[in-house]
Amino acid sequence: MKIALHLGVHLTDDSKIRNCLRANKRPLGAAGIHVPRSRTYINLLRGAANQVVSGQNVPAFGDKLAALVDATETTERLVFSAPGLLSKVHQAVDGKVLYPDARARMAAFRHLLQGYDTEIFMAIRNPASFVPAILQELNEAERAKMLQTLQGTELRWSHMISEMRQIWPEAPITLWCDEDTPFIWHRLLRIVSGHEPQTEFDGSFEWYDSVMVDGGAEKLAAYLHAVPPVDEAHRQQIISAFLEKFCDTEKLDIDFSLTGWDETQVDVISQLYDDDTDLIRAMDGVRFIQP
Repeated sequence: MKIALHLGVHLTDDSKIRNCLRANKRPLGAAGIHVPRSRTYINLLRGAANQVVSGQNVPAFGDKLAALVDATETTERLVFSAPGLLSKVHQAVDGKVLYPDARARMAAFRHLLQGYDTEIFMAIRNPASFVPAILQELNEAERAKMLQTLQGTELRWSHMISEMRQIWPEAPITLWCDEDTPFIWHRLLRIVSGHEPQTEFDGSFEWYDSVMVDGGAEKLAAYLHAVPPVDEAHRQQIISAFLEKFCDTEKLDIDFSLTGWDETQVDVISQLYDDDTDLIRAMDGVRFIQP
């Protein structure tokens, strides 16, 4: 059995991949693909990982997991999607490190899921917007603790990805920039699910409600249905045009005030992020999805 492990990260996907795939559970199920509710596995996976990290044995975990999520004899692919598998949101940034617990978690998951053909899927996000978004999710004490050691210009996703590859080399990693999601959303659904439907996934255009004014997503869906794009480049041109016309900038506003960064610092961090993604694209065992 194959396992697709979609790890978020926090404040990129907001459960939209899982929710859309679950809305298509009937055709996916017919293809041997099962997308269980996160509540059926997240505590089990997280708890078992903590046990492994602390040196405890977790016997027959794979069989227990498959039974708990109602996998059947016809299930060929399980899709687990939850950013909380990597860490809780208040532990996502520590000083100059993104997801400091990722190394230990990956080692634990590798141990727990041995015998399964596992792939890892994950979005990364510009730290210049990721950190402020994380801070907004925290209570006052958690926020103060994170800000006390925060070094924005030192944050690198490549460090985390490199460690994940070292710890679990047989698990290929598929990554994408969260900023590119509008242009590759339909591809992400296919890649994570491992399914190629003849038409769009039901409800797939609801994602665009998160970045467009009311009615914009419906107009985009109707246009693509009436005028099917001839290729991927054409599709991206259409999406770009609709985003330019119907984008709701208020939904994309970022409050940088919590970080204390000025415009120059934000620009520096953003450029460092661009450079970092170039490093990641060149890594062995990493597939980078981009427009």
